[in-house]
Amino acid sequence: MGLFNKLGRNVERFKQTATDAADQQAEYECSACESRFHTDHDDCPECGATEIRPIDGE
Repeated sequence: MGLFNKLGRNVERFKQTATDAADQQAEYECSACESRFHTDHDDCPECGATEIRPIDGE
């Protein structure tokens, strides 16, 4: 069972690293929940808010 626990932790760590890297490259952000996207949306896919704004290069 230890092998699968270790593998699961490594997969989750990789997934989080990939998500963080993708968020850093995002061009748009929801003002309500701060979710980030690569394409402009009319509504936030996470919370449904309509306050989507471009990210000003950080």
